[in-house]
This record gives sequence, structure tokens and C-alpha cells, in this order.
Amino acid sequence: MAERISTSEGRHRLRALGTAEEKAENARGTVRRLLSYWSGERWLLVALTFLSVLSVVSALLCPYLLGRTVDDCVELVRSGGAESYRDALLLHLGVFVLFHLLSSLFSWINGYGMGVLAQRLLRRLKEELTKKLLSLSPRFFNDHLCGSLMSHFTNDAELVRSALGDTVVQIVVSLLTLIGSVVVMAHLSWQLTIATCLTVPFSVMVSRFVMKHTRRRFSLHQESLGEMNGAVEESFSGIRTIKSFGREEERIAQFEALNRTVCETGRQAQIYSGLLMPLMRVLDNCSYIVVTLVGAFLALHGSVTVGVVQAFLLYTKNFQRPINSIATQLNVVQAAIAGAERIFGLLDEEVEIKDQASPRRLDEVKGGVEFRNVSFGYGKELVLKNVSFSVNPGEVAAIVGFTGAGKTTLVNLLNRFYDVAEGSVLVDGVDVRELSVGDLRRSIGWVPQEAYLFSDTVRYNVAYGQPSATLDEVRESARLANADSVVDRMPDGYETVLGEQGAGISQGQRQLLTIARAVNKNAPILVMDEATSNIDTRTEMLIQNAISQITRGRTCLIIAHRLSTIMNADKIIVLDAGEVVEQGTHDELLRKRGIYWTIYNSQFAEQ
Repeated sequence: MAERISTSEGRHRLRALGTAEEKAENARGTVRRLLSYWSGERWLLVALTFLSVLSVVSALLCPYLLGRTVDDCVELVRSGGAESYRDALLLHLGVFVLFHLLSSLFSWINGYGMGVLAQRLLRRLKEELTKKLLSLSPRFFNDHLCGSLMSHFTNDAELVRSALGDTVVQIVVSLLTLIGSVVVMAHLSWQLTIATCLTVPFSVMVSRFVMKHTRRRFSLHQESLGEMNGAVEESFSGIRTIKSFGREEERIAQFEALNRTVCETGRQAQIYSGLLMPLMRVLDNCSYIVVTLVGAFLALHGSVTVGVVQAFLLYTKNFQRPINSIATQLNVVQAAIAGAERIFGLLDEEVEIKDQASPRRLDEVKGGVEFRNVSFGYGKELVLKNVSFSVNPGEVAAIVGFTGAGKTTLVNLLNRFYDVAEGSVLVDGVDVRELSVGDLRRSIGWVPQEAYLFSDTVRYNVAYGQPSATLDEVRESARLANADSVVDRMPDGYETVLGEQGAGISQGQRQLLTIARAVNKNAPILVMDEATSNIDTRTEMLIQNAISQITRGRTCLIIAHRLSTIMNADKIIVLDAGEVVEQGTHDELLRKRGIYWTIYNSQFAEQ
């Protein structure tokens, strides 16, 4: 069963990726955009280019000097060891060694400098990626796997670094070597130069054929790799759920399907890229043979010396090697361009939630909240329909309703994680879209339904919303949230380092710490989204008793299934199917015998 799922799913993934890849790509624009990251490094690039020229010139002089050395040896034998030829031989050998050393030194410096530039570009790319991801709305992350996004930081970014740090250097050096070789060879013998260039058209044809098929397959490989990384990350995050339902075999089959796709796309990319070097070697050897035969013929007729033929054989390798290198490195460039396109695709994502050109500022947020004729949907279907209610500064308002009524969506709109489709959300009479996103969220303390803690100390987590908070302030916040007893039992108290996402403590304890974090922020508006959902009855009673202290001096919106925590609220707003159907105090709503009365009786029927 697992094998059947793996095969069919793998084929489906491959077909889907192949269809998506048919879109047009802008390689030239991508390269130009990448190079723009080096706009501030012009002088260093000029210096490195100059070093590349020196390295190539030094390397190109070596075959010429070696040819002169051969001619000196021939003349030395013919002259019976004349002193002048012996001195010339030693001089040519000494200069030959010197230029070899200079070429190696210049090449090393140039490679080191390009490596530094590539690392700087990589740093800038990752900084921009991080800023971009942190600027995107939750809607974007709902549609993209975490592992796929992480592949931009790892696989794609590393491909770009490798191409710019190593490949570009080799391509530039190869081009300079190719041009220099042609110039020197033309100077030595135009006949042998023509013989050397006979295989060039075939080399160009082979390179174009391979590159045409390689780029698309490398892009497919990167896409499928990102999808597989996303599935792996999802499996690790949900490992407890997978094990509790006994679905390990299914996850393994799904991974095998994605892994099969990665393997297949990688195999196809390597097949085409692997064709290049064998074909180029065949053409290289053909050129070598042609030069040897033509050179021997010309040397026998006295048109060239033996040293020139020897130099040409080396220049032939210098001539063919750059062509082979350029063709090979262009495959790497193709993969890097595909990775860069994926990175720029993310960087070009439209930021859904952003500030206006001149956002309004509230000097002092009092905490008044109003929803005015608000309609909203995550897709085409509306989750909220013409919702209107207001909460005065300092009031405690509770929002209740059946699952799916739209309670959490109200919180998302207030925090401006999403923007309303119709109507407006106002804070102190100002539409939240007119406020700075940073100012708005700094005025709201939020306790999410799913407690999230960072891999850091307890003190850091509690003071996350107000990093300048003193230890005494952190302790007071924990006391108000009844989390102080939890911290006191930890080995290092407030300096205890928590595991990933708070691993090592219970879900209820995590929730208490997130409540303490919201209290410590001391924002004028406090939102508690199912804050007591993971707390036992005893702790819930403690929270209920302390809620008057937690909400003192601030507006509070409490979303709760458990009505015991909100019966003393100043106002209770009842949602049903995305609409406000009832508003009032606890006693008023019970007298109406409506939906709130139904919910209340379902929870307290026995009492």
C-alpha cells in the first residue's frame, strides 16, 4: 500500500511541478538584479578584475616561454653548447617559474576577494528575506509550508553564493584566457590558429543544447526539494499527533513520494549536465589531434619552429579548457539563477498589511474599540457579516459563540493581521488602517489560543513585549497571572532556559507564562483568546479571581468557551455564524433565553 501511494503521489508531484515550470522566466533581469547587490563594491570589483587580468596574462606567457625554451634547447644542441643559448635557456626557465608563481598568487587573491563579496551578498539576501517574511501577513504563511520557505535560506541562497563566489570567477578567468589565447596564437601562427578554432562551432552547439535542457530541470529540482523540506518540517512539528493516530506509515509513504520526485528531477538535471564534459572532451581531443598534424606539417616545411608547435599544443588546451569550463560553469549558473528567481519571487511578494504614507499617531491610547459594519472572509465565503459593537475604555468585554462563529477572526482584525473587506475597526475612534502597524500592536497585549514560547529564559519570554522590564516587574507580572508558583519550581527560576516552543513544561504552564507576558507588556488593550483553554479548573479559578487585577486600567476583550471566566464581564457579545446576535451583561442575556442561555445551560446544566 505504501509503495502504491508513493509511486502515484510521486508522479502527481512531478506532473504538477512540470506544469508550473512552463511559465516564462527572466534570466537576464535576475542576473542584473543580483549584480545590483554589488553596487557599493565597485572599486573592489575593479581591483579584482585587474588581478584576474594579471593572473591570465601571467598564465598565458608560460606556454610562450616554454616554446622559447624548447627552441633554445634545439639551438643549444645545434650550436654545440654555445654560452649565449645556455644563458637564454636559464633566463626563460627562470621567468617561466616566476610567471607561474605570480599567476597562482593573483588567482588566489582574486578567489578570496570574490568569496568575500559572495558572502556579503548572501548576508544581504538573507537579511532581506528575513525582513520580508516578518512583514508578510498570516494569510501568506497559511498558503506556504515552513520547510519550503526555509529552502530559500538554505538551498537557494547557497546556490547563489556558490555561483557568485566560485563560478563567476572561473567564467571571467576563462573568458579572459580564451581571448588572450586567441591573440597570442594569432601572433605565433595564423594557420595553427585556424586549425585550433575548427571545433569551436561544435563546442558552442553542444553547450547551447545542454544548457537549454539543464536550467529547467535544475529549477524543477529546487522546487521539489523545497516541497520535500516542508513535508519533513511538518512531520517533525506534528510528531505527537502522527504517533498518537498511528499514521507513521502514511507519512513515510508521503515522504517517499516527495523524495522520489526530488530524486527524479535531480537525476534528469544531472543527466543533461553530465553530458557536457564527455562531449567537450571529445571535441578537445579532436582539436588537439588537428593541431598536432598541422603543426608537424608546418614544422617540416619550415613555416614554424618546434617551439611554436609545442606552445600551440599548450595553447590548444588553454583554448579548449576555457570553453569546457564556461560550458560546465554555466550549468551551475543555471541552477543559481533558478534559485535566485525563487528568492526574488518571495522578495517580490505583495505586502498585504502595510502603513499608509503618513500614518496617524495616537499620543495616548485610551483603549476604546469599535467594530463598525465589519465583513470579512479568508476566502470567498464571509466569516464575519456586518458585525458592529463597541467597547468603552476600561471595559471588560467577552466574546462568546459556538466554534466557527468568528471569535478569533475579530482578534485578528483588531491586531490587523488581516484587513477588513467592508466596514472598519477603530481604536479610540481612528480606523486601524490609518494607524502605524507598529503603534497599533504596541497598544495591544495578546494572549493567543496556542501558547508559544521561545527557546530562551523564562525572564526573556515574560518580558518579550517590554524588553526593558526589570526582574521585579517580571515577577509581578507572573504573580498577577498566577505563574509565579510555576517559575518557583523551575531549577533556575526566571533564568531557566526553556526548550523549543516551551518544551519541558506542560501546555497549561506555557499558557500561564503567555498571560504573564501580556500583563508585563502593560498595553492599554488586553486580548485573551481562549487564554484558559489549557488550564485546569483550580488555575482557572485563580485566573478568574485575578482578572480584575489583570484588566485594571485597560480595555479587555476575552474570548472564551468557558463562561465561568467571563460572567462578571461588563459586556458580553454573542456571535453566531459570523453575526452579532446578542449583547448585554450575563444576567441580561440569561433573561433573553437566547443563544447565550443555550450555551450557558449546556455548560452548567447539572449545577
